[in-house]
Amino acid sequence: VPQVHPYAKMALGVLSCASKIILAQADRDEAILDLYKKLGQVYSFMTQDDTLDQISSMSTILGQISQQTLECAHFIRNYSEKKNFWKRLGKNVLSETDDTIQRYNNVLDALMQNFRDQVARDVAIYIHHTVIYTFTGEILDLSGMAYAEAAGLDTRKRCLPGTRTDILSNIMRWINDSGDDAPRVLWLSGPAGTGKSAIAHTIASSFIGVGGLGSCYCFDQNMDDHHKKVFSTIARDLADCHPQMRQALADAVRNANALKTTADIVQQWQELLIEPLGKLSESPVGPVVIIIDALDESGKAVETRSDLLRILAGKLRDPTITHVTKLPKNFQIIVTSRPLHDIEAAFAGTQHIRRMSMDDISSAIAERDIHAYISNQLEEFSDFGDTQFPVLAKKADGLFEWAHLACKSIKAPPPGLSSSESFDAVVSRIPAERENLLYDMYDFILTEIMRIDQSPRSTSLHKQLTRFRSVMGQILGAAEPLSLESLNVMRNRFPDNSEHYEVQVMVKHMGSLLSGTAGSSTPI
Repeated sequence: VPQVHPYAKMALGVLSCASKIILAQADRDEAILDLYKKLGQVYSFMTQDDTLDQISSMSTILGQISQQTLECAHFIRNYSEKKNFWKRLGKNVLSETDDTIQRYNNVLDALMQNFRDQVARDVAIYIHHTVIYTFTGEILDLSGMAYAEAAGLDTRKRCLPGTRTDILSNIMRWINDSGDDAPRVLWLSGPAGTGKSAIAHTIASSFIGVGGLGSCYCFDQNMDDHHKKVFSTIARDLADCHPQMRQALADAVRNANALKTTADIVQQWQELLIEPLGKLSESPVGPVVIIIDALDESGKAVETRSDLLRILAGKLRDPTITHVTKLPKNFQIIVTSRPLHDIEAAFAGTQHIRRMSMDDISSAIAERDIHAYISNQLEEFSDFGDTQFPVLAKKADGLFEWAHLACKSIKAPPPGLSSSESFDAVVSRIPAERENLLYDMYDFILTEIMRIDQSPRSTSLHKQLTRFRSVMGQILGAAEPLSLESLNVMRNRFPDNSEHYEVQVMVKHMGSLLSGTAGSSTPI
């Protein structure tokens, strides 16, 4: 089992430690022992056939079971300490423990049912396709329906195993939260280059083997028409996974050729996704995850994503369009993007959207993960090691994209330079020597922010550039990172009254390149 999913190895290690505590504890509760036995039954069931590790479609469910086992194991391992603590507080330890254990048992039972259902689902899908295509000869024609090419899952973008473990675990827990009040959409935001897409593709890869991935839709700034095909593509992906959905989608477009290629994503949402899903006799088993990656790259202008934002935020004014929370209960949507101002504004005040930020990852953990990535990328270079890897990891300053480009430059150095000389160039403190690894990305983002396609004599453009230089000069010139509050207090003391404006007028647009822009007291 540990070879099937990385969570399992961790879980078994903690469980082994926990078992020693249980068996040695004279006054253990029977409920705790029963929970331990339940975990034993779960693993006995999963390991009864030695071919299990060869069935890729089981990987995600095994991962979920292993992750839940890890949580149970931590609970058991810490039980003795907690029990004494509870007693000192005068709490009812038996009631507290029984409630927790019952919750764990319910989750494990549900996961085991998912495990059994997966086998039934694989058989059902096979039979369904056989009946449709072999016996009845029915053709479910989706040809000609708009589908975005090169917008799907890219397994090469996955996180390196062992990195980003905390945030991946948090997202998996959210996906598996079946509570009625659980948010239906998760928005993962963060500055450019911090690894949001890697997390999205890692989650997608975890679910694709079990049919739990509804769709992974990745926007690309170089694809001009991707924003016109988002829900038609997601609908077709769902149809490929679920035969009933394919039937319902084929029925929807059978006599409506215009619907196949409509660029109206509100119409796509309602008629290609919501209505076909509503015709299913039963919802697909287990969580169904829809991932929309790099939302900030959906078109060249803010207007191109306005309808998509209103759909995700549930802010469409047309009462005939179904709210995002009315998707089947087990459907969840993950959105990743830079924290652009229009996205922030659209998602503000929405209860059904859970927010997560790459800024929440501590610098120490980010540096550790980047160190692991660099070590993996440059493992073939015997001259590099304990000295160079930490230098690169620290220089990356939390940006995986910088680390990626640095490793690429070292592995394939420019003409005339060795790998060690290329390393010296990327870490140099001398601007003339240093390689501008992120120059193209910053140039694109800043051009997008400043919209410098305006007339160079424009008064508004002149004011934009002047304020940009002033605010960024203030931020970069500070001896240590300051918050919005501090920057504003400082700015009010500037001798030139024309400089007495709030730094938010510029900073709120700079979330792609600056961390800490969301809060007034967080250092930028």
